[in-house]
Formats: sequence, C-alpha cells, structure tokens
Amino acid sequence: MMTTRVTACLLTASVIAGCGHEPPDSAPPVAGAAGSASRAAAIPTVHATGVFRYGAMAERNPFEPYTELQGARSSNAPDPTRRRQPQERFPLGQLEMVGTLAGRGKAVALIRDPAGTTHPLAVGDYLGRDHGRITKVRETGVDLVEYIEDDQGGWKVRPRTVELSIPESTDDHTDNYEGDDET
Repeated sequence: MMTTRVTACLLTASVIAGCGHEPPDSAPPVAGAAGSASRAAAIPTVHATGVFRYGAMAERNPFEPYTELQGARSSNAPDPTRRRQPQERFPLGQLEMVGTLAGRGKAVALIRDPAGTTHPLAVGDYLGRDHGRITKVRETGVDLVEYIEDDQGGWKVRPRTVELSIPESTDDHTDNYEGDDET
C-alpha cells in the first residue's frame, strides 16, 4: 500500500514538473517577426496547369462505375423491337434437333419443341429464350450464339450447340420378316 502512495506521488510530481514553460530561446522563429532569425523553409511556387472542362454529353458519367462492357451494350444487345419467333418460347434445353433438310445450297434444321411442333430453321433464325441466333446448320447439330444480360447492364455472347437427337433403339433391328413364301 505504501509503494502505491509513493508511486502516485512521484507520478504527480513528474506531471507537474513537465507543465512548466519553455525557455524563450527554444521557441520556433515566426516568419516576418522583427528581430527573429529566418529558419522557415521557403514557400514552394505552384505552377498553373491547363483547365479541364467537363462536357456532360461527351464524357462518361463519373458517378457510375466503369466497365469494359459500356461500349458493347448497343452492339451486342438484341433488338427489343424484333418480333419473337414461336420456338423462342422454350428454353434451349427443352428443344431437340430431329433432322436436317438440304437443297439449293441451303441447309435447314428441324427442331422439335416440347409441344411436339417441328420448326424448320436456317442460319439467321432465332432459337431459345436467350435470344439465340443460329450461325451454322450441320448434319449433326446446330451452332448458335446466345445473348445473355449480365449484372452490369451489358450483354455477353455465349456460343451454344444443339446436337442431333438420335433415338435409342430398344430392339436389335434384325428383320424377322417372314413374308408370304410361295414355295
């Protein structure tokens, strides 16, 4: 207990001793004061730069986050005024390619929807809910690109393929035909 009182007294004495005034010799000189030595650093000169004028119509909005997709919004965005085709009501996974037709240098894919309707589609036609556009018709499938809206308001291009649906056989296709034998 005695050591606590001694420690408290010494601490109080050191705080009081530290609150004294500094001698006038150690005060920093004041710039421009009479009779004081000039120890202050010189004030740096500031050189004027060109004036930037912000044109609201010509520049991007500085309060919106910058994305690389901003320039691509209009070029990749699907046409909102285009009339959608019947085969665009279904997701791509519910559509199946059941065959192709070829003639006069043009290939046509036969795409069946879940309702059982078969749609003859060529390059340039649309397919699926995500604005898919057919880019190539092959004997074994259809290549297309879909336009998917991202979380930043831009559009991403996603290549997709719909392969030819070949029904699995339940029998071995051996002909057991016993025709009318006239022997």
